[in-house]
Amino acid sequence: MLALQEKADKFAIGISLLCALHCAVLPSLWVLIPTFGLFGLDSEAVHLWMLVVVIPVSAVALTTGARKHGRYSLMILGIFGLLVLAAAVILGEHNLGQFGEKLVTVIGSVIVAGAHLRNYRFCRDTDCQCHTD
Repeated sequence: MLALQEKADKFAIGISLLCALHCAVLPSLWVLIPTFGLFGLDSEAVHLWMLVVVIPVSAVALTTGARKHGRYSLMILGIFGLLVLAAAVILGEHNLGQFGEKLVTVIGSVIVAGAHLRNYRFCRDTDCQCHTD
């Protein structure tokens, strides 16, 4: 069975990329498929809820990995990415503008996903037993 840290890293990578795709692809879908907007996925609440999900998952994966393999720089990188994502949510479109909010969100998502990917790979490559129960 996969260890909690490995599952959390993979989930956080997925949700971070989903967040980036939400910002980059969804506006195009509204143009191509106007009824897609009826699902309410353009709401600012989506960003907040993604953040609510990714913060605890990232905390578990990055702290567990850092404790086991000692690379606290990856945890700090992940925290920085989460702060960038939080800034996008807090400042919002009204302060950053539509493009600015999307850019900050995508940058934060890439940083978080990158930190988790490096955490996962480093742990796997050093055989630190993070990925086995």
